[in-house]
Amino acid sequence: IALLEKGVDFDHRIIDLKAKPAEFVEKYKRAGGSGNALVPLLEHGGQYVIESSVVARYIAQHVGGPELYPRTAEDLERIERFLARWVDVETTYYDLLRASSDAQAEERRALFVDRLAAVDELLDRAPFLLGDDFSFAECVAAPWVQRFFVTLPYFRGIDFEGDILRAFDALPGWMRAVRDRASCQESICPEGEMLDAAKRYYVSYLSPGARGRL
Repeated sequence: IALLEKGVDFDHRIIDLKAKPAEFVEKYKRAGGSGNALVPLLEHGGQYVIESSVVARYIAQHVGGPELYPRTAEDLERIERFLARWVDVETTYYDLLRASSDAQAEERRALFVDRLAAVDELLDRAPFLLGDDFSFAECVAAPWVQRFFVTLPYFRGIDFEGDILRAFDALPGWMRAVRDRASCQESICPEGEMLDAAKRYYVSYLSPGARGRL
């Protein structure tokens, strides 16, 4: 997403994590990662960068094109607070997917909503965190925003937009703006692949009323 926002030419390669090319594993190690090489990996100017949020920050700072990195210390501090809270959103989302009973799903849903509320408090400069400027904070969050709308109805029977977002003030508009951003639409993972990955790594229990039960 960050590269699309920058408008630069780049080579995008899909890596099969069950059959990782030796060259990819070597580059991952050179970036400081373990032998259990994961994606993404960015190669730029002879440097190798790993981990999604670090890659997005690197692109925002070091790749030419439209600004994604904040111009003021105040805005940078705002982004850092957002990212610190967003990590908790990611964690509670995956915990919700891993729920093994309806009671556990309800408990984890409440925690997920609570972490979303902490993010909602920061979103007072619509449409994005910094106002009109789409930043690397949105680049980090976008893949999860995309997943929420697809996986929560399918696995947990949660109408994410109708059951959760409507309880907040700023979060609905921000998530729609992120979801509908051209770079996010262009880079979105196909729904089938998104669901298959969640089944493979996280979901063993389907909630009553979930679309996946149909």
